[in-house]
Amino acid sequence: MNIDTDSLVTFLIMWGVPTFMVVRTYLKMDSDDRNSAKKDFKSSPFIFTFGSLIIGYFIASVGNLLSLNFIKYPGIFLMIIAGITITVDMWRKNKVKSMVTPMLIAVAIFFLIKS
Repeated sequence: MNIDTDSLVTFLIMWGVPTFMVVRTYLKMDSDDRNSAKKDFKSSPFIFTFGSLIIGYFIASVGNLLSLNFIKYPGIFLMIIAGITITVDMWRKNKVKSMVTPMLIAVAIFFLIKS
């Protein structure tokens, strides 16, 4: 298990900046907006679509950072499941966007597997 400095810096920037921005925005919200955001994040459609995609990508990037494939591959599998779920969920709303989403997720998975 060796951590490459370039991978560590990329990981910290890629996950640190969005996390900082989300926390800062959350702290600026009033209590009604905070409760609405909590309710949205706890809803099952969010958890099974974008939540599992984000968790899967985080697990895969941790596995990629630590050069451990047994951590990276379950994250990629979770991303695949999330991509299928997002596609099925979006199919009702817009058929074109529902086909673009799995292609973008497939590109992300390709680059995770290659690195």
